Amino acid sequence: MEGIKQELPLITDADEINSSSSSFLAQKRRQYYLRPMKLFIMSSMSAEFMFLLIGIFYFSGSKDLFYKIVWTLFFCGIGMGSTMGTLINMFITDRYFNTKAILGTIILGCIVFGSCNILCFRLDHHMDYWGAITNPIFFLSKGFLVAIAGSAVNGYLLFNPNGQKLLIKMGL
Repeated sequence: MEGIKQELPLITDADEINSSSSSFLAQKRRQYYLRPMKLFIMSSMSAEFMFLLIGIFYFSGSKDLFYKIVWTLFFCGIGMGSTMGTLINMFITDRYFNTKAILGTIILGCIVFGSCNILCFRLDHHMDYWGAITNPIFFLSKGFLVAIAGSAVNGYLLFNPNGQKLLIKMGL
C-alpha cells in the first residue's frame, strides 16, 4: 500500500494549477471517484423503478402513487445509490482491484441494500404498498437477490478492466 502511494501536488501551488497536465489529472481523478456514485445511483433507481412497477401492478394499484414514487425513486433510489457510491470510494477504491474489489462490493451491497430491504419491509407493514404483508418471502428474497446481483455487476463494471472499458463506452 505504501509503495502505491503517490505524491499529489498541492492545490495552492500556482504552477501546478495553471499546468494543463495537472488539470487533466484532476479531471481524471474526479471522474474516477464520481463513477461509483453515478453508477450506483442509476442502478438503484432502476431497481427501485422495477420494484415500483411490481408494487403497482401486483399489490396495491395506483393508490397514493405520488408517495410511492417519492419513496422508491427519490428516498430509496438516490439514498441507497449515494450511500453505496460513498462507501465504495471510502473502503474499496484505490485499495482493492478485480476479484477482491468485486467481493467487497457484494459485501457492502448486501449490508446497505439488505438493511434498506428490511427497513422497507417493516415500513410496508404500516402502508401495505409493496406486498410485504401478503408475500413476505417474495418481498425479502427479491430485495436480497437484486442486491447481490446488482452489486456483483456494478463491482465488475467498476473494478475489472473490461468493465471499465464498457463504462467508458457508455459515457460514465
